[in-house]
Amino acid sequence: MLERPLCVVGDVHLGEAAREPVGVDLARLIARFPEHEVLLDGDTFDLSIEPASRPPEECVTRILRHHPEARAALASARVTFVAGNHDAAIAAPSVTAALRAELGADVPVAPWFVRRGSVHVEHGHLYDPDNAPTHPLARWTLATEPLGVALTRRFVAPTRSWEFFHGDETTPLAGLLRAFRLYGARAPLTVARYFATAAALVREAGHQPGVAEERATGARAVADFAREVGLDADALHELSLAAAGATHHRRGATFQRLYLDRSLASALLVLALGGAALGSGAGAGVAAVAASYLGFSVARGTNRYGGLLSRRLGDAAQRVRGLTGASLVVFGHTHRSAEHEGYLNPGSFAFPEGASRRYVLVERDGSARLAEL
Repeated sequence: MLERPLCVVGDVHLGEAAREPVGVDLARLIARFPEHEVLLDGDTFDLSIEPASRPPEECVTRILRHHPEARAALASARVTFVAGNHDAAIAAPSVTAALRAELGADVPVAPWFVRRGSVHVEHGHLYDPDNAPTHPLARWTLATEPLGVALTRRFVAPTRSWEFFHGDETTPLAGLLRAFRLYGARAPLTVARYFATAAALVREAGHQPGVAEERATGARAVADFAREVGLDADALHELSLAAAGATHHRRGATFQRLYLDRSLASALLVLALGGAALGSGAGAGVAAVAASYLGFSVARGTNRYGGLLSRRLGDAAQRVRGLTGASLVVFGHTHRSAEHEGYLNPGSFAFPEGASRRYVLVERDGSARLAEL
């Protein structure tokens, strides 16, 4: 039996710039379940769209004050925060202190996951190579941000390309066409900014300062964290290894994930065809090679990543159950709801798939269901 019933809310994405209705709806939800512990399951704050020069503790303070209804509701409830990929910094002592100062309580902040009985609540980005940290217990730094977060901070936010905020399954051609449709005359500069950012991320991949230290400090923290949550340290160490395949640690993986291989092949094809039209034999050869690569790549899947993230988290939930004995795993992160044996995902509270915002209710006896606001 659980001490309290649980209300699990994922991906609220509170920001300073917009989405006031999300804060109001979060306040409504908290008021609806006064006896429940509210577990905010990662990406509660959109810290990745904030300027890199602004300290995250200042960002959290500004965001909460921008959403007074949510701030008041959170201050009056029993709330636990779980760090996500877009708000990993909340687990840093200075940010946790700012959070507690605003809410007037000793609010718990979990750097990785929380356990309530055999219920396991985790954001889930550890099992997504594009957003996985170096280690789930390593302290956040700008220098080692995962690929998805870095792309949001360096490209999506500065260009205000919010339509691509959920573009984890967008192909280059679809993204290019969409950019010209949405931005018109601004599209060429936006596309150029994307490729400049992508090139910088590829150049940095695998060479970020501090990665080795993060792995070491994270590994040392596993034993203490295991004691805190009452689980086996070896099992948690095995789970933490999911982050070893992080995309931003590998230059080739970063190059492919940003679809730069297809973009480069397409550019070479166009240039080579132009050369061939002018009678260049080399141009014809290069065009043939580029076309062959594109054909091979597309034949393996027009969208190499379509549906992959949801499958990865579904598989990870079963792995968590097997390693830790959890009866129920609740993830967020995918922004897509899921309901399988022993696994629930409410999707994003901020960006619902339909007309209603979803969340998870877990009763004291452990029974759980998806619910809608």
